[in-house]
Amino acid sequence: MRFSMRRPALIVVFVASMAAAVSMAPKIAGQPQEEPVAPVCILPGDMMWSRDARVHGLQTAVLFGNPNVAGPYIQRIKFPANFRLPPHWHPNEGRMVTVLSGTLYFGFGDKFDESKLRALPAGTFFVEPQNTPHFALTKEEVVLQLNAIGPAGTIYMNTTSEPPRD
Repeated sequence: MRFSMRRPALIVVFVASMAAAVSMAPKIAGQPQEEPVAPVCILPGDMMWSRDARVHGLQTAVLFGNPNVAGPYIQRIKFPANFRLPPHWHPNEGRMVTVLSGTLYFGFGDKFDESKLRALPAGTFFVEPQNTPHFALTKEEVVLQLNAIGPAGTIYMNTTSEPPRD
C-alpha cells in the first residue's frame, strides 16, 4: 500500500522538475522566445479565401502566421486563368513557392518578356530571391503555396522604388 501512495507523489515531483528544467533552459541569444505552436489542421473546404490588394488583388488564404509581421507565414495564392502578373519584387527574404495546381509561366527580369517565361507545372518548387524582379502569366487557374518570412511586401517595377542592387 505504501508504494501505491508514493507513486502519485513521485509522478508529481517528476513532472514538476521537468517543467522547472524546461523553464530554466538557457535562452539562445537572437532567437525569438515564443510559446510552442499549437497543432494546425485546415481542410480545403475550411480555408478562408479573400482578395488581397497587397498580393496583386488575387485570392489568398493565410494558413499559418501573419504576412504583415516579422516571422514565418504560409499562404495559398489563387491566380485566375489568363492572368498577367507585371514585373515586381519583394523586400522580404525566404520566399519559397510550390505550384499546387495548374501551370504557372514564370520569369525573372524587370520587364515582362514572354521569351523568358518558363512553364512550372503542379508539383514545381522554386524560390523568389529577395529584391529580385520577376513576372508571371497563367493560362488556367493556378494555386500556389507560399512559405515565407514576413513582413511581406510587393514593389512593382513601374513605381519609383527600385530593388537594391548588390
